[in-house]
This record gives sequence, C-alpha cells and structure tokens, in this order.
Amino acid sequence: MPKETFYNLSEEKRQRILRAAQNEFSRVPLAEAKVARIVLDAGIPRGSFYQYFDDISDLYHYFFKNKARSFQENFKKAVLTHDGDLIEAWRFMDKQLIGTIIKSRNSVLFENALLGLDIQRSQKMLRHFSHFDDPAIQSLDDLSYIDFSELRIDSLDDFKALEKIFSGFVLQAVSSYFAKKRAGEAVGLDQILAQTDKEINWLKYGIKKETEHD
Repeated sequence: MPKETFYNLSEEKRQRILRAAQNEFSRVPLAEAKVARIVLDAGIPRGSFYQYFDDISDLYHYFFKNKARSFQENFKKAVLTHDGDLIEAWRFMDKQLIGTIIKSRNSVLFENALLGLDIQRSQKMLRHFSHFDDPAIQSLDDLSYIDFSELRIDSLDDFKALEKIFSGFVLQAVSSYFAKKRAGEAVGLDQILAQTDKEINWLKYGIKKETEHD
C-alpha cells in the first residue's frame, strides 16, 4: 500500500501518478512494467516514486484496489436488491464485472494484468474487487444484510472460501476470453456470460442430475 507521503500529495498529483500507472499497465504486463517510464509520464523524480511506494508491484496492487472501489460499494446494494440472496447477488456482480473488463475502453489493462500474471497473483488482483477484505468485517454478524438461512455457511472463513470461488468464475471467464482473442478465435460476451451462468447454477443446484427412486 502507498506510504503516508503519497496521501499527503495534492489530488492532482496523485491522479497524475495513477494515470501514468494506467498508461504503463495498459502497455505491458506487470513483469515488463518500468518505474522509469511511469515517473517520466507522471513528471516526477524517480527518487520520489520510492517515497510513495515500496516498488512497482506495490503501485500495481494499489492501482487495482483503487479502481475496484465502486464495485465494493455496489455489492451491498446488489444483495439488498436481490432480497439478501447471496448467490444471485454474486451472479449479478460477477457478470457485471466480466462485462466491464471485456467491454471497457481499458480492457487491454485487464488483459495485460490477467495474462501477464500467474493464477495466484491474478486472483489476488481480482480480489481487490471483493467487498470482503474490509477489516471491519469480523464475523457473519457484520454481514447481516445477507440471508444465510439456506446456505451451508457457518463462519467467516466459509464465506471467504465461497468468495474465492466466485472470484474464480470471473478469472476463468475473462482469462478465457482474452486467451481466445489473442489466438484469433471469435468469442462473444453473451457466450462468456452464458457459460458463467451455467457454472454458477452448478454451484447453486449441484452438478449431479436428480434421479427418481422407487
């Protein structure tokens, strides 16, 4: 996370640094990103960069966490809109996030991020779009707007494990889309979202077909 000196900067200068970061991360994956290009674009001395961030990876994760705030704020609204139904709220948010990543003018930013990282680091990046890294959430009681009555969720650890599964749906969907795009294969957003719906239904209803018993 940024150092205190970054937060003490003017809003204009913070935004200038974040715009330079976006330009760099849109151009190349993290492994190829350079502090030198970011500071040149932002118009700041190289030494100043390390007064604000430990390294380029620190800036990278802050950048995506900052970009995710609107999704975090919208999750509770989605749960309330779906009458406390956690799975349907997550379905809505996952599909919205997939659509945003694929169709936004910054899609190349996410393409570089997801295809340029290993699975563990890609999932960590997507977890910035989760509502549940909030240190104020200490137990299920802090999520009282969610209806857990029909779910096999007994603890916050159970809840976070489920959250990783839903993050995985997004990771699989957008990684598949970008990989096929790079390979020159035609794939539409509707197709990607339909597959995500199917996978969420497997989780919700079970993958095994019901059979009749005598």
